[in-house]
Amino acid sequence: MLSKLLRIFSVILITAFILSACAPTTSQAEKPPLRVGWSLWPGWYPMLIAQEKGLFEKHGVVVEIVFYETYKDTMPALGSGLLDGGALALGDVLLDDVSEDNHIVLVTDGSNGADQVVAAPGITSPKDLRGKRIGVQAGTYGEILVQKMLDANGLTRSDITLVEVPVEAIPDAIPGTIDAGHTYEPYAGQAREKGANPIFTSADTPGLLLDVFAFRSSVLDERPEDVKAFIAAWLEAVQFWQDNPVEGNEIIARALGLQVTDISLEGIKLYGLADNKAAFQKGTETTSIYYPARTELQFLSDKGIISYPIQIDEHFLNPSFLP
Repeated sequence: MLSKLLRIFSVILITAFILSACAPTTSQAEKPPLRVGWSLWPGWYPMLIAQEKGLFEKHGVVVEIVFYETYKDTMPALGSGLLDGGALALGDVLLDDVSEDNHIVLVTDGSNGADQVVAAPGITSPKDLRGKRIGVQAGTYGEILVQKMLDANGLTRSDITLVEVPVEAIPDAIPGTIDAGHTYEPYAGQAREKGANPIFTSADTPGLLLDVFAFRSSVLDERPEDVKAFIAAWLEAVQFWQDNPVEGNEIIARALGLQVTDISLEGIKLYGLADNKAAFQKGTETTSIYYPARTELQFLSDKGIISYPIQIDEHFLNPSFLP
């Protein structure tokens, strides 16, 4: 049912974009729309508010929202240039096929419990996972979270079996294909409804899991004002949702074809302008984006998941497009 809703949602987004682009201003008509990819994650719902409230147009940029039913599909699309920008977990921007030509310009949110390792009934602790199968998308930030869970509970990779399972498929994969797996809301909620229970969450790793917008170098060089306008519209949408939670939830639920009660930011912190300015300050504190960036880069390098570690500096983490 959710898959069908998402397909309908994708069509609605495309149709809405076409209609909004029918009468662009002269300046907007001279350049193509900014193509930005995203997938289903509550921290990225402000995209829907910005579209519904006309905030992109207000700030002078035409945006084509490209929705991916499977989160991992955003990465190759951004890495290959099919997208101008994309919403991703910070750790996934560090991967080889993304990091070479993309830069992080905005923190959208931080996961503080919304990312979960959920397990079949009877498994009540990570220590119960010895000899069990854990579903995860290999080479992504989900694997980093699973590794942190193993480290914190005296387990090693040899104690468990990792199985490649997309986050969206975790609820249906337990307990037949796997015994536990990493996923996030709203899929974590679906897993809990089926009887699974969370045994480790991003709340156990403060500051580690941030979500961001990354844009291609060529777009930042050639269309800086459009990127600034996109970010300004996004931040206004975040502020609108925080100031008007009831209306914001209604907009999101209507766009997704869900009930208002299905919309929740539990375990997620949205980042506004002040949060972003603080996050981009260099430091080792968990409040700085440099902490998770360096931590995740070290993990990916040690595991051989990436072949050429990038420099974590102002070039890669670029706050200059913030208002």
